[in-house]
This record gives sequence, structure tokens and C-alpha cells, in this order.
Amino acid sequence: MRIEEIRSLFGGIDNEAVSAERFLLTLVRTVRGDGRDAGRGARDLYVAARKRRRRLAVMSIGTGPFAGVANQLADLYCETATVCDLATLHRLDLSDEEIGAHMLVLWGLSERYPAALKTMGGEPPLAQVLATQLRELAGEQMPEQLTKRSITKAIWDIRAAIGDARKGATTGAMRTAALTGHRTKKLIRKLEAQLGVAG
Repeated sequence: MRIEEIRSLFGGIDNEAVSAERFLLTLVRTVRGDGRDAGRGARDLYVAARKRRRRLAVMSIGTGPFAGVANQLADLYCETATVCDLATLHRLDLSDEEIGAHMLVLWGLSERYPAALKTMGGEPPLAQVLATQLRELAGEQMPEQLTKRSITKAIWDIRAAIGDARKGATTGAMRTAALTGHRTKKLIRKLEAQLGVAG
């Protein structure tokens, strides 16, 4: 992902309304459109994931006033890219909606994959899931009009509240960039279990 792509994901960040499902599908499609090497082995996948996170953490600084939320988006992007890479490595034929459903499970927005897949289809709407969990877990309210920024922040806050892989991490891009190796291994192990593939 290049800095222009981070910026394009955040086009109209403050005033453009967007559905939560569309935001997530756009994220998945952006990842899949990046043309990563599909023939990598497990070790190469780990190295690529770690380098990707470091690179994007540094690049997010270049987004100026959006650096904080761009860094959060970079994390979501990197985790989505890792799911896509694992699916390719293990020859899993997953649709964009199925990848999105796996992201909902990974981020703690749905406990089970079948329910997450229904949510990607709007039953219940992802915005409703986000609003409920944000209120219950983080004591915060979703704004009436969803934007890319508010969706990214909501996912981030919910993940932090449930103590996911981000536990104890800061939102600073440089600090996150410096501490990616252990988190990357942990993420890959968790995703392999979730996808039902051998490590």
C-alpha cells in the first residue's frame, strides 16, 4: 500500500457518509488489488507482514492531521492483508465478503464466523453491531452519520476494550512500527487457527 492509497481510503474522511459494510469491503478490495506475491511460503508471509506494518506505520505519519487514524487504518489494513495472504497460501477460495467476515471475528465484532457472514450481508447491519459494542464495551456512542474515520475509530476502540492483540500498545506510529515481530507471529497463529489451516 502506498501513501496515495492510504489517502484515497480516507478521501472525504470527515464528511462523506459511508456504510460500515462498504467501508470493510473497500478495505478488503484495496488489499486484494495491491498485487502481493501469491507464491510465498509461511516464512515469507511472516517477513512480508512485518515489513508491511513497519512501512505503513512510517507512511501514516505523512498523512498530516490524519496520522493517528491513518495509523489505526494501517493496522486494520495489515491484518486484512495477512488474512488474504494466508487464504492464498492455503488455497482458500474466499470471497471479499468471507474475508470481511473473518475480519469481524478477528476484531471481536462477532464471536462466530457464520454470524459474521450474516452481518456482512446486513443481518444485523454492521453499524448496529459497532454501535452496540462501542456503547457496551467502551462506553462511547457512534455518531449518527458514519464516516471512514468514525468506523476506523470504532473498530479500534472495540478491539482495545476487549483486549485483543493490541493490548498494551499505543497508537503512535513509530512505537507500533518498532514492535511488530512478536505481534505478527501471534496474529498469524491466531488466524491460522481461525481459518483452520496448519501452521
